[in-house]
Amino acid sequence: MIKEYLTQKGLVEKVLTIDEILSIPQENQEINIMMGQTFDSGQPIDMMKYALFIMDLENIISTKGSKVSSTWLIADHFITNINEDKTVNETLEQAEARVNYLRLLNEIYGGNIGFVFSSNLSRTREYLENLEKLKRKVNEDSKFREKVFEAVPIDRRSNPNSINYPLEELAVIQTLKTDIKIGPKYEIKYDNPAREFSPMIGFKKYSAIYLTNCFPLGSPKIEPKLREEIKTFGVLPYKKNSKGLGEYRIDPINDNEEKVNALIQSTKDSRALNDLLILSGLAKRRLEGKIFSTNLFIKNNLSLKEKKELALEGYKKIYNSLKSY
Repeated sequence: MIKEYLTQKGLVEKVLTIDEILSIPQENQEINIMMGQTFDSGQPIDMMKYALFIMDLENIISTKGSKVSSTWLIADHFITNINEDKTVNETLEQAEARVNYLRLLNEIYGGNIGFVFSSNLSRTREYLENLEKLKRKVNEDSKFREKVFEAVPIDRRSNPNSINYPLEELAVIQTLKTDIKIGPKYEIKYDNPAREFSPMIGFKKYSAIYLTNCFPLGSPKIEPKLREEIKTFGVLPYKKNSKGLGEYRIDPINDNEEKVNALIQSTKDSRALNDLLILSGLAKRRLEGKIFSTNLFIKNNLSLKEKKELALEGYKKIYNSLKSY
């Protein structure tokens, strides 16, 4: 069942690698799943796809007799200390709002995903020891340093401290004893090199799963270069204003039904509607207590109008389930 779940078209984009994941579950073995996320002031509906996917995956792996735990890493420390994107007070306020949203998803859809703030984790003895080991290896081994630098986001490389980002991220992954990391396709830029340099220092070689891209709803005007980037990696599921497209994404916590209805009705991109339909399917089967079903996805011959009607119907059920708490 694990393989079937990880090969669902329209839900899973890529896995590094299925064979590695299939070899993990054993009786009484502890398996750790994690997803890290940055955030802004919005609570995008796209986060639900990841929450529900992790809940399902945890349930499915548990049927093999493994002891599975899942963790959301709330990357407040990365936002303030490393990327220096926001003030501490602003970040804490946004982090608390995100945790409240994720806790709500746990309550409604029967999840058991835990939370850890990177600011707290970064003060633990194990984390500090892992980070020190990585920094020492970077200074002593030029090949290791070159491999680590491949994991630095291109838009951050002008910053001389940018190499700290992949080091701190791997220290987090190792400290959480991660076996399986979940994230958007964009994170493959980090995971591919990290999976190579992790064993070079004796760290666990984790597996990674990427869900399908998220796309903006409505009809935004997007420059060709950005359009190509979105085509390849989508918009970040955990930041509503990713690519500056916040007004073209659904926030089920803060948006009213009229706004969402208008957004769906003005959508011209089928990919955005497909993603909303897939999310609706995931939510429906969790509410019905069905961990896995082959009847999740929509038919390819639906018209744009039919997709909009189904997407709106599915969203209303999600909206009502959230508002009922």
